[in-house]
Amino acid sequence: MKNSIDREIWRLLWPVLLLTLAQKLGSAFEGILVSVNSSQELAVMGICGPYITIITTVSYGLGIAANAATGRAYADRSWEASHKACVRAFLLLTLISGLTMSLLAGALLYPAFTGLSNMRSLGYLYMLPYLIGSPTLLLYSLLVSCTRGLGDTKSGMYMTFISVLAQSIVSYMCYNAFDLPGIGWGTLISRLAACVYGAKRFKAMLPDTAGDAPLPKGAINGFAAIALPVSLSKAVSPTGNALINSLMLSFSPLLLSVKGLGGRLEPFFYLPAMAMCSVTVTVISRERDKAAIGPLCRRLCLWSTLPAVCLTAAAGLFSGGIWGLLTPDPELAEAGMAYWSICLCAYPMIAMEMTLTSVLQALGSGFPTLAATVIRVWAVQVPLTYLLTRPGMWQSGPWLAYLISNAASLAICGIYAYSHIKKLSTEAI
Repeated sequence: MKNSIDREIWRLLWPVLLLTLAQKLGSAFEGILVSVNSSQELAVMGICGPYITIITTVSYGLGIAANAATGRAYADRSWEASHKACVRAFLLLTLISGLTMSLLAGALLYPAFTGLSNMRSLGYLYMLPYLIGSPTLLLYSLLVSCTRGLGDTKSGMYMTFISVLAQSIVSYMCYNAFDLPGIGWGTLISRLAACVYGAKRFKAMLPDTAGDAPLPKGAINGFAAIALPVSLSKAVSPTGNALINSLMLSFSPLLLSVKGLGGRLEPFFYLPAMAMCSVTVTVISRERDKAAIGPLCRRLCLWSTLPAVCLTAAAGLFSGGIWGLLTPDPELAEAGMAYWSICLCAYPMIAMEMTLTSVLQALGSGFPTLAATVIRVWAVQVPLTYLLTRPGMWQSGPWLAYLISNAASLAICGIYAYSHIKKLSTEAI
């Protein structure tokens, strides 16, 4: 039983790992391309980044919900009679959400350039492809998620490869021709190319039945119960982190430098867990045996947490050498080792929490994700950071606040997951 589960997890996981790596390489290419040419353009990218995140945040929430919905529909074949209505609903949702996020991001972008009016026009030119093409960006995410929910992670991987390759070529050509705005057009064109391939693959997976029946009762509510809380949870963290950064800056600029440098490495430690999120949603949503959810959840937690434990243990053993390579400043390196001595303990917790929230999302509940995020950031980390960054306090206080907040968040997700799985096990008897 365990061997068959492990084989299925690995079959779904390795394309997602390559997909995630390709996305990181594509983002890095854009940053390098601009950074070697213009610091002003890099500043504009930095200012516009949070407003692009508004669009990608909604994209993430819709993607998780689509993954769970298609996974459940695939398992019980409930969508065969109404697959045309499902496709129309996805397309309409993509269009409405994309246009709404474009209007919101465009309105919020204007005051972001207060005092920088000379850069505002460049910012809007850079954002224009994202604003008018946001439905395409959301459609790309939905196609990756829907094919994944139907058990085909390779199509999403190929879509990402097409997107990254086209993005690298087209962005380079457009940047040379149109400067910074060309980067946005390169991104949009690359997503369009990937969507053409993804749409063909998704169409090939549709059942041969007529599929003219209306949407199943409660389908929209079930979708929204996942998409809305997950999207909101992604919007909570940036606002809290901005306040935490200002508190740390007022206490010691060195702390913020350490956080900035260490934060770039942080996702590396739970990269396997990030890939496991979509695998978890797919596997759990397709499992019809309620009694099997508990053992399956434990297996998925092992797959996501064990790599994080190994990576953090290796980083802890060689922290001095790693920070010595990261910075020539001995004071910053020493502060970085103190940062890791506490924060490394949090990364396996984050990996397990990501898996538990994915399990709950696959079971149709996105609220625990939002609740855990709000409590972690606003009820624990922000107050503790404020208390521990007062004059005369311990300099590693913010890192302790980070560790405690993630422990609290994991406890909340664990309680939600345990109660939900126990309820399912009782129903299965």
